[in-house]
Amino acid sequence: MASVIVVGAALALAQGLPTVTVTRGERTIVIAQRTAGADGARTVLANRNCEEGVLTNVFFGPVAGYVETSFEETVLLSQVAVVRVPRERAAEAEAPADAAAGPDDAADPPDAGDEETVELYGGRVTFDRPGCIAEVDTGDARPVELRQGRTTVVGGRFFLDRGTDVATMDGPVTLTRDPAEGDDRPPLEATAGEMTFDVERERATLIGAVVVTSGERVSEADRLELDEAAGVALLTGSPAVSRRGADEVRGNALRYDLETDEVVAIGAVSATFEVDLDD
Repeated sequence: MASVIVVGAALALAQGLPTVTVTRGERTIVIAQRTAGADGARTVLANRNCEEGVLTNVFFGPVAGYVETSFEETVLLSQVAVVRVPRERAAEAEAPADAAAGPDDAADPPDAGDEETVELYGGRVTFDRPGCIAEVDTGDARPVELRQGRTTVVGGRFFLDRGTDVATMDGPVTLTRDPAEGDDRPPLEATAGEMTFDVERERATLIGAVVVTSGERVSEADRLELDEAAGVALLTGSPAVSRRGADEVRGNALRYDLETDEVVAIGAVSATFEVDLDD
């Protein structure tokens, strides 16, 4: 499989379908086109004509999920993905080393893993003759979908800027966590204003007016940090509140066990419980 290295982005063709690989620290991000042009997809790689000083890579699929962005445990599905690589950094990476220079004189290698930007969004893209995005029609735009284990988060534009390991997803966002196989409880659902995603830890955090609903339990917080692998969410607020029926727990932080639907308050705790004295 042939590949071309563009700073931290590798461009490759796998089974005739293009892929861009971006490294960010120790994490590898793979953006892949999952369908062919005959199905309405379009991919333009390393285009020098779209933005001054930038190599632009565009993936478009008319159906959400045609473009797939993968981490180790996380997959994002979108209609559009754009990866931008600074040409100056690409030139530095491709420049031959000075054979006359000693080890102490050699220039530091470029930071290959923090210069690209990755942008995902929904909509139908049309291209101009140089192969650049001419227009984005959002009339039939599909939301960006993040999948991790049994959890799915749906939201707007997902953006990983250069020089950071934390991406953002525009809101409003909706989280759904399906029950384990054989568990007849309804899915856990949450809404929030926006989401951030820690690339290194693959940790999603919902931010702003977070409301979590699971059966009779309703919880409210300013933030929800999801640890999908552990089946735990940390809710924080001033305070964070969780109610089930007449029972209420408040705290600066609530540890929410997503498997058992139990909540433990941490810091500045207060609680109200309904007690049946007849029992």
